[in-house]
Amino acid sequence: AIPLFYFIAIGLGYILAEIAFIQRFVLFLGHPTYALTVVIFLMLLASGAGSMLSRRWLFDPLQVRTPLAVVVAMLLAYIWVLPPVLRALVGLPFLLKLMISALALIPLGLAMGMPFPSGLRALAAGSAQQDNAIEWAWALNAASSVLGSVLAMVIAIVFGLSWTLASGALAYLLALV
Repeated sequence: AIPLFYFIAIGLGYILAEIAFIQRFVLFLGHPTYALTVVIFLMLLASGAGSMLSRRWLFDPLQVRTPLAVVVAMLLAYIWVLPPVLRALVGLPFLLKLMISALALIPLGLAMGMPFPSGLRALAAGSAQQDNAIEWAWALNAASSVLGSVLAMVIAIVFGLSWTLASGALAYLLALV
């Protein structure tokens, strides 16, 4: 049960951060559609690349602690750094704003893409105990992502976007533990 909680935590953390970033980038990029498209595209592209790189960089499942710690640190830093930076740069040409968005989100997305495949590899290595652990990992991760999107909106409305990002960082911190 504890290893499967890991997949809930990373699914929840990912969607909490993604929803918060979509909201943060609306004013910066000038339109909700731009923010939705740019943030989802960059996060999925970068986390897909991180997933591929995890096989090359993380040979031992315990090495996933490094990208998890990076995600926690970056999310916490973005709580304070991102709002004033985006406000200060809102007047730049759109192409430059796209590049700034990429600089902000791609490193984070790379790190966010590594925990899931690393966790699956660890489960597969010890799956003699539970034949369906990998299926449960996928299911719980997906369910936490779907339910987390609703939770992200509730947290953002009640407490604000900074708390939504902090909640994402907390979820990744729980996965790290």
